[in-house]
Amino acid sequence: MAPDGRPLRVAFLGHAEGRRGDGLSTYSRETVRALRAAGADVRFFAHREDGDILPVGAAEAVMLRAWHLKTVTIPRPGSMRTIRAALTAFAPDVVHISWSFSLQDGAISRAAHRLGAVCVATFHLPHGPDGTVRAAVLRGLYRYHRTQMGHVDRCIALSDEQRGLLERAGYPAARLAVIPNGVDTDAVRPGPSTLREDLGARLVVLYMGRLDPEKRVTALVDSFLSLGLPDDHVLCIAGDGVQRRVLGRVAAGHPNVRVLGLVTADRALHLLRGCDVFVLPSTAEGLALSLLEAMAAGCAVVATDAGEDGRALDGAGVVIPVHPLRPALDEALRSLVSDAALRARLGGAARRRAVERYGMAEHSRRVLAVYTSAAEGAAEAPGRVRPAALP
Repeated sequence: MAPDGRPLRVAFLGHAEGRRGDGLSTYSRETVRALRAAGADVRFFAHREDGDILPVGAAEAVMLRAWHLKTVTIPRPGSMRTIRAALTAFAPDVVHISWSFSLQDGAISRAAHRLGAVCVATFHLPHGPDGTVRAAVLRGLYRYHRTQMGHVDRCIALSDEQRGLLERAGYPAARLAVIPNGVDTDAVRPGPSTLREDLGARLVVLYMGRLDPEKRVTALVDSFLSLGLPDDHVLCIAGDGVQRRVLGRVAAGHPNVRVLGLVTADRALHLLRGCDVFVLPSTAEGLALSLLEAMAAGCAVVATDAGEDGRALDGAGVVIPVHPLRPALDEALRSLVSDAALRARLGGAARRRAVERYGMAEHSRRVLAVYTSAAEGAAEAPGRVRPAALP
């Protein structure tokens, strides 16, 4: 609640679903839901190009237009004028940016300050192991984004490692908070599924996420096929991205490889509950929400030690190196496919880990604490419009 007894007003600039199915849209959906459950009045901002599936209760969402260029969102003319008008009408206490919302993130944070609101950003950019070209590119992107974040009062990093990268890029350490991604372990939990019957399968291996090169889904297909499994052992691939057509061509010659395209949240839960093994073979991650959802659903999980994923899964699944991916992935799949008892044991351990460390209620409590800390810090800053004190 705000100091005058009204609900805390949060403008959340995030990502809708429908034409994208990645961790950014999941983060928006679940964080907005959790903030509302905690009593906040949330106004959701998103781009129409993301899709038309909005978080529950987002009937008054502000929908903008943009051009998407892979991971870059280029706002169309007039977007900032629309954002300023909507923020002025809503009069938020907090403006929370799921970074990167668009190339206007810096202007949005300045607009928040002019209204006397504090600005918080959750920084989603992945990171990979040192010594690789991709890691060097990502470090450059960290430095670029840091220059855009001068007016962000608090930055939420997903892990201690990401916090360190932001600090080395020049973002003030005192304004950083580490809050791992969360998952609604009440909604995402083990349960019945007809997936095997639907597919005519005896065993199902699942990948769910973006179909982009850094996710290495083609390598997963190669690994799965190399095992020479019977046709009733099926690999399902859910998601969309630049490699969807390539994967579709591969699947066309193999009846036990199914490319499903984008799936709704309900369908995703159906897949997670019905699969036997979940695989995430990425080269770089922050803390993958698809991983946390698989853990919460009680899946036996194989994931690379990318970003925070290896730490989250350590002791509760099979963690394999980022490089080289094979033969470690082949061996992990072979072991899990052949051992139902091992799958059950790891699935139970993954579920317990998700409940104990990554529950959404604790996540929202910590986000609200960051809002309060941001307001307290901004009230002491010279030259700032004084924000309302938050509880």
